[in-house]
Amino acid sequence: MNEKKNDKMDYKSLNELIKTGNILLKIALAAFILSVIVLIIYLFDKTNVLVTIGNIIGILSPLFIGLLLAWILEPAINYLVHNKVGRKLATVVVYLIFIFIIVLILALIVPEFISQLNELIKKIPDFLVSINDFINNIFMNFSSSNFDLSSLKDNILNGLNGWVNNITSNNLTGIVNGVGSSLKIIVNIFLGLLIAFYLSLDFSKVGKYMGALVPNRYKSELVTVKNSLNDMLRSYVNGTLLSSLFVMILSLIGFLISGVSSPLLFAIFCAITNIIPYFGPYIGGIPVIVVGYAISPLTGTICLITVVFVQLLEGNILHPLIVGRAVSLHPVTIMLSLLVFEYLFGITGMILAAPIVATLKILFLFLDNKYHIIGKLKETFFN
Repeated sequence: MNEKKNDKMDYKSLNELIKTGNILLKIALAAFILSVIVLIIYLFDKTNVLVTIGNIIGILSPLFIGLLLAWILEPAINYLVHNKVGRKLATVVVYLIFIFIIVLILALIVPEFISQLNELIKKIPDFLVSINDFINNIFMNFSSSNFDLSSLKDNILNGLNGWVNNITSNNLTGIVNGVGSSLKIIVNIFLGLLIAFYLSLDFSKVGKYMGALVPNRYKSELVTVKNSLNDMLRSYVNGTLLSSLFVMILSLIGFLISGVSSPLLFAIFCAITNIIPYFGPYIGGIPVIVVGYAISPLTGTICLITVVFVQLLEGNILHPLIVGRAVSLHPVTIMLSLLVFEYLFGITGMILAAPIVATLKILFLFLDNKYHIIGKLKETFFN
């Protein structure tokens, strides 16, 4: 009897050991893949390959915009085609509706956005005075202590004043550069829209042309991978846009109640930064909270409560339901990828980190299913 119990205990311990080994192996494998990617990008960066790639992407940006728009609008066109509408007519109708919606949104938001931005800029000196008073009051509370914090206070105030003076002194230069950049973006978007329209007239041919470059024996596998990537990316994009829309609406309601200046401006900023997982909500919430407390403690507190409530709702309910299932990545994996991509590519890298890593995961799972990579590693390290 004792021997049987010992055997059971041994089997149980062995199973636990195998489970632990599998977890450690997956972690080590993820770290290895991430390290290889970082090493490759680092070498590219040192040899200026990334700069060359960035320049090429900048030149070809209308093509990428066109491909993205055509891909996003394809389901709507297919819906009309399935309802016995000709492909060309369906494409024209969808693009006219798309352009109408964009123009309507711009007509409703842009004037108010510019007005609130100008209002916020005018109030910067008042906010600066309020923040200076707030900082002075904080340091006055520590004046009775044995620590001399006057130099720290002066450094903070000088840095803040220098930052504001830098903004105001470079205001004209910033406007000129901003206008030039805006014109370039508008031209690229217009060219991208034209490319997207012509691609959408027969979008299926794009896939056929790309498939023609692949040998016949790999075409079925290519279709499987393409469908998985398409489903994941479409779910991620749709979910992210829907989640950001909820964040903007809820934030706008809270900011209007608080009485903070430029509520629409801050709500849009929160919605945009919400695209970045985990870190984005904090990046978007800090400015409105600072401005809120510069106006009054009550305004700042309501802004703080709004940001916390919206992010708890989005992070714990909306994001897992709408976006989380699309990428199926562990939070630690997402955080590591955000840190790496932010270091290499800045904010743009943080926005693209999750879908890129999810794409790499799908490709790796496909290769593992075909070549049994994990199984071979298990045999190598655990046998």
